[in-house]
Amino acid sequence: MKTKKYLNQQYSDDKNLSARMNLHAKYSTNKQGFHAWLWEHYNFFDGCRILELGCGNGAQWEDKSTLIPNKYEFVLSDYSQGMIDIVREKFAGNSGFSFQQIDIMDIPFAENSFDIVIANHMLYHVPDIPKALSEVTRVLKPNGKFYSSTIGSGGMMPYLHNAIKRYDADTTAFSQQFSFTLQNGSEILSEYFSDVCKFEYEDSLSITDTQDLIDWIKSTQTANNIEHLLDDLFVHFEEIRLIEGAINIPKEVGLFVSTNATP
Repeated sequence: MKTKKYLNQQYSDDKNLSARMNLHAKYSTNKQGFHAWLWEHYNFFDGCRILELGCGNGAQWEDKSTLIPNKYEFVLSDYSQGMIDIVREKFAGNSGFSFQQIDIMDIPFAENSFDIVIANHMLYHVPDIPKALSEVTRVLKPNGKFYSSTIGSGGMMPYLHNAIKRYDADTTAFSQQFSFTLQNGSEILSEYFSDVCKFEYEDSLSITDTQDLIDWIKSTQTANNIEHLLDDLFVHFEEIRLIEGAINIPKEVGLFVSTNATP
């Protein structure tokens, strides 16, 4: 379970987030790009009111001015004030955007305030998911849409865990069980929404610079516990790269589109 201390350390600025995003941007085998894929599933319309929870550094909205509908109201929010400072500066010239520090478990808006709520790659950070989803349904209008992307229980994390076990048989690094995944998301969301659809994004990593992978690991909280193994891991992954031409890592990622119930 992620703590407030962890979130404040990890997301006081976007250094760690950017390091992780850059690895995927550089080495993902699906060249469409995850953000472009997300846009295919968003159903925005003129005059819609949108709330994003956990906006991070706002990367998915960059260079999208021609795709955002007219007369919209867009609230970008995050638990971290550091992230809010970043997006406020980044989108200062866009009059349709406003910025606010918000905890998803206590959303400071009235009932039926938004046509769309977005919470991408953040629900697994939330200590109380039922409380968070109750808040989302409260502020969503009837038939409003909730978009929530997440990872699966397979993919990159167990791959890294198994690599680290070569040097520490008792390690728990990258073995945490996430509370909201592609595997359990439909069941969780169906308790709060009338219709839930899951879409999976097919992708993997093919990394050709071993140091980039080590830098990704360093950007995570787990790095604090395995710093003494980083040199060994570099040698391990570099051997793979030299033999196979790349470090090939599976990914599991996707999106849930949920519809709020009518009264």
